[in-house]
Amino acid sequence: MTVRSGRALTRDRTRLAAKIECMGQKTPGAILDLSEHGICLFGFAEIPVAVGDKITVLTEEMGLLIGTVRWIRWPRIGAALVLTSNNRAKVESYYKIFKPTKQLLSSGPAPRSYAGIA
Repeated sequence: MTVRSGRALTRDRTRLAAKIECMGQKTPGAILDLSEHGICLFGFAEIPVAVGDKITVLTEEMGLLIGTVRWIRWPRIGAALVLTSNNRAKVESYYKIFKPTKQLLSSGPAPRSYAGIA
């Protein structure tokens, strides 16, 4: 199902098991929705996390993704993916294999709000 509520990018709801890590603390969790620039995570156990922290997410389907926390409404965490070619390739691969009827909306540069993330 595609979620759209005044957002720039369409997000796809998903339920991927994930291992979430932030500041050396880990929790099992899940990816609730995904776009080419970000993810919404669900943490099963509370870990120290703050806006601006680096977060890593490990899934069987996409491997290791790296992002930056943008918002927290525990147990949900929103993160902007660090837009490396490696992260982009993993997300694109997920769409090709698990959601073959979907195509990513843009293949150009990241929106201005994410351009400063390295």
